[in-house]
Amino acid sequence: MRSFRRTFSTVVAAACAVAVLNAAPLFAQDVHVTYDHDFAFNQVKSYSWAKVETTDPLVEPRLTAAVDHMLQGLGWHLVEKNGNLAVSAVESDNAGGYRRFYRSLTGYTWRRSWGNGGFADETSTLQAIHPGTVVIDIYNPADKKLVWRATASEPTTGKERAKQDDTDKAVHEMFASFPPKSGGPMAPNQEEVPASNSGQTPTGLQP
Repeated sequence: MRSFRRTFSTVVAAACAVAVLNAAPLFAQDVHVTYDHDFAFNQVKSYSWAKVETTDPLVEPRLTAAVDHMLQGLGWHLVEKNGNLAVSAVESDNAGGYRRFYRSLTGYTWRRSWGNGGFADETSTLQAIHPGTVVIDIYNPADKKLVWRATASEPTTGKERAKQDDTDKAVHEMFASFPPKSGGPMAPNQEEVPASNSGQTPTGLQP
């Protein structure tokens, strides 16, 4: 009987291990964050969307809503245009999609204005971005320069529920240490912010 129990326990443990290993790629997120240490994030009160684009259009509103929830949780207000900051998000299955996306952001540059000026520490050109990477950028509209960028290398794939879970998890990890402390600490937001109902994908900043 004991031998049977030990065998059964071993089989169950092995099955659980296989299940965890099979599920791991679905939830794995390789996140990188970089930002301008001289920008005063503590003075920000509002933001506007510049553009959102993903390979799967069904993911766009989910990605938009997830970012809205994080930023509005800071007490920042979403305005249609002329926000203190401009936000963009992109995910593509090929390098050309990233190039087209950034070319469409007229006047806004994908290059960093700090450090070496490349796309990010691990990539120096748009062509070097791994397909499926989610990139969220925050710009200063005053000079149209990039002030914050986060990348998550695992795309939102699989069934619809998995897409939603992966999108929320990726955004949560990307904004885990947001906002940066440059400019001093921000006053904590004391109000609970409900999930965003942003159902339409923004297409561009108003002139």
